[in-house]
Amino acid sequence: MERLKYHDILYNDDPIGPYPSHLLKRVDRPTNLVPGPIERRAARDSVFWKSLLGEYGEEMQREFKRLTVRYPMGASLVDLQWHINRLHKVSGHLSGALGDVAAASALNPVAPKKAPIPDDPRVMSRHLKLMGYFLGAEMIGIGRLPRSAVFTRDGKNNPVEAPFKYAIVFTVRKYDPVIRASNGWDRIFDSASFQAYQRIAMQTEVVANYLRRLGWEAETSNMDAYITLMPQLVLEAGLGEVSRMGIILNPFMGANFKAAAVLTNMELEVDGYLDFGLQEYCGNCTICAEQCPARAIPRGKQTLHNGYYTWKLNAERCNEFMILNKEGCVCGRCTKTCPWHRPNTEPHDLAGWDGSIEALHRSVDEQRDRLIANDFVDPDELTQKWWFDLDEVDGELIVPNEKNEEKICREYPLQ
Repeated sequence: MERLKYHDILYNDDPIGPYPSHLLKRVDRPTNLVPGPIERRAARDSVFWKSLLGEYGEEMQREFKRLTVRYPMGASLVDLQWHINRLHKVSGHLSGALGDVAAASALNPVAPKKAPIPDDPRVMSRHLKLMGYFLGAEMIGIGRLPRSAVFTRDGKNNPVEAPFKYAIVFTVRKYDPVIRASNGWDRIFDSASFQAYQRIAMQTEVVANYLRRLGWEAETSNMDAYITLMPQLVLEAGLGEVSRMGIILNPFMGANFKAAAVLTNMELEVDGYLDFGLQEYCGNCTICAEQCPARAIPRGKQTLHNGYYTWKLNAERCNEFMILNKEGCVCGRCTKTCPWHRPNTEPHDLAGWDGSIEALHRSVDEQRDRLIANDFVDPDELTQKWWFDLDEVDGELIVPNEKNEEKICREYPLQ
């Protein structure tokens, strides 16, 4: 196929994407030890699904069903999110995971003939990343899809089959001014997540739809239709390292982002794992553990869990606080107070960064000192808070009573 001049960006080595990810160090294996084997899990193994199914009692089940939607902004976001997922176009491989597969796949089948486009994995990887950035993603990585990252069964207990080779992982940053103005567990926090979920669901659905029109099988894993463990895919796609919070942390966005994926068999170029020194940094820093209101984050060393070493979150404690939190909706205090969530990390702020890990860590240390000096409150926090504190009780919106934040922490003793 003749190479056209205006396609040079697909063939050359010019950086793509808003962040300087091309300067990050790539390695052949994750920076946390993974002796394996990693056992596949069912979606219902998660604390969220156990709460929904009543395994933690009636109160947890009742409050989980009200989670997010009891706050009017969250309910408005969820309404559209569910609409997006009801229109989910599947390729027929999920074995009933999302309802009537045959009817859904008929709406957007894989084209019977492949489009006349290059078959070079690197060219197509750059093409799809550039399309993702065009749609609004902030960082995109490509990794192989390990079977251990695919759920064995979905939340409805249907078997999940995802016979794909690659995962194109999209990340979008949560709206930072709101995160900074929030205390990390108030009513806006879940809405800050859902506005990111909503955008990334649209992005991944469009790309999967596009791939099928080109003649390639493709499927999405996004909110409210995750069929994969996203932290593992974010790691595999070279978008972060395992952090003390038990989730994946990105060197530019911290943990202040949401992720979704497009799964496909199109041959693509993988990015490799990241190494920006996070294992040592988190090994010495315990801010997230100290600031966690549920005391769910360990302060000690990594432990072996399901075939890999990590700082294992006490998911039951974390889940209980998020669901029964009367002062807000869910919790993200750890991601807010983590020093890797620092100011001046918009893409234009990083234009002069030369890839130095030492410089990266200095900026994190400066944020750590700033957080401690300000008692983990952003100096202009109150001037940024623009939302109403409302809650739904018995079908009526009320202004809830405020409590002392320190009381919450006393209810959950240190581990």
